[in-house]
Amino acid sequence: MNGPGKSHKDAASVRATHPIPAACGLYYFEVKVISKGRDGYMGIGLSIQGLSMNRLPGWDKNSYGYHGDDGHSFCSSGNGLPYGPTFTTGDTVGCGVNLVDRTCFYTLNGVLLGTAFRDLPKDLYPTVGLQTPGEVVDANFGASGPFLYDLRPKLEEVRASVHRTIIEHPLSLPGGEPCDQVKWTDILNKMVTSYLVHYGYCSTAEAFARASTTDFTEEVASIRNRQR
Repeated sequence: MNGPGKSHKDAASVRATHPIPAACGLYYFEVKVISKGRDGYMGIGLSIQGLSMNRLPGWDKNSYGYHGDDGHSFCSSGNGLPYGPTFTTGDTVGCGVNLVDRTCFYTLNGVLLGTAFRDLPKDLYPTVGLQTPGEVVDANFGASGPFLYDLRPKLEEVRASVHRTIIEHPLSLPGGEPCDQVKWTDILNKMVTSYLVHYGYCSTAEAFARASTTDFTEEVASIRNRQR
């Protein structure tokens, strides 16, 4: 970072060229502080496209940041809230976004700090801001080597949440008629059998019908003719 760094007007941010993919489920990146510079006024977080890059992340609407000088989290406001420890030269800060429940969490030197922000909007970009002279950071989006924080527990947590949502989702027939689990399973089994029959997978269709106790009335010869 070059510049006087005398006030917040001297801040500057850089934003990733692409937004966080909506279908990725869990997104994470880390930023290592090479030098805190004069005062360590650094912010690491997220922002939407189109915001001013002359501000630290978290100060503007739809902008979110964890700041190194005071350890506060900033959510679309110049007034931060106590969140985590301050960070300085040699520290590694991780920022993660759970696309399933729309929350953001941070890590510091491989240790999870907890949820910082909720109800995040779509199409956020990783963003890093610096303010005072001599501040230097290095970002890792996964291509520069392994992360300091072990993401596996978080990934399992997201997978479990998605699975739970699917299992608990109420089932209904076309038109909104309630459908119990047995009836819904029967519908799915018939769909699979119909697919196999349509494309001529004779042996597979017969085996699936037996295993799922699904009615199978199609002539075997007719199915085999479709394979020719």
